[in-house]
Amino acid sequence: MINAAFIDGVHDNQRAASLIVKRKIEDREKAVEIYLTESELQALYEMPLTGKNDHIRDVFLIGCYTCQRVSDYNNLNADCFETTRRGTRIIRIVQQKTKTEVTIPILNDNLIAICEKYGYNIPRANEQVLNRYIKNILKDLSETVPTLKEKVPTKLTMKQKEALKKEGKEAETDFNGNVIVPRYACVTSHTARRTGITNMYLSHKYTIVQMMHVSGHKTQKTFMDYIKLSSDEIADEIDAIANPTKADVF
Repeated sequence: MINAAFIDGVHDNQRAASLIVKRKIEDREKAVEIYLTESELQALYEMPLTGKNDHIRDVFLIGCYTCQRVSDYNNLNADCFETTRRGTRIIRIVQQKTKTEVTIPILNDNLIAICEKYGYNIPRANEQVLNRYIKNILKDLSETVPTLKEKVPTKLTMKQKEALKKEGKEAETDFNGNVIVPRYACVTSHTARRTGITNMYLSHKYTIVQMMHVSGHKTQKTFMDYIKLSSDEIADEIDAIANPTKADVF
């Protein structure tokens, strides 16, 4: 009650408000968090688009290739791009949320092509607009990339529930009663950061410390929360390590 009154402006007692312990949101209460695979990213990069769709797609891909938050990948400019003494092209920024300085090597040719397309002055995209457009773009892409249509269990937001109610529709559910939606419908601006981090992890090329240096995470626990792998994918990873020559047989 005290917290609600503070939010509503009934009182301005900062000390009282600071003592309110926020309820921890359990994983089972969250909307599903997905990542896009390297092949899905490549298909998105190659997708012929124009106008606003082209702009939104490029901004989102930059987020995927840099592993940054929308507040950072949405605000890149020419001053962020440098070259090390050894000739490595990098992006150097101070993250807005944590004030952490990170140095991001530009390792993907697609990222270089996108940056050059805009003369290294990346146009901005309103986060709400980006969220809406990228879902529609990926929905169109799902016609040629079926994995984007795969249904996943999730929790609906109040906004989504209200939209369904307004349209007189009911959410689709699986046999266990869980709400399910296509993967493309789960993508938001923050999916870019999860995608970049998860794909770096799956490459098996970098140490946790190296990847945290790029993402800007302070603890390994927080970093690992961004690795979005299903139980099947983890099993595949373990099998690949246990049977490194298996792929050559089939």
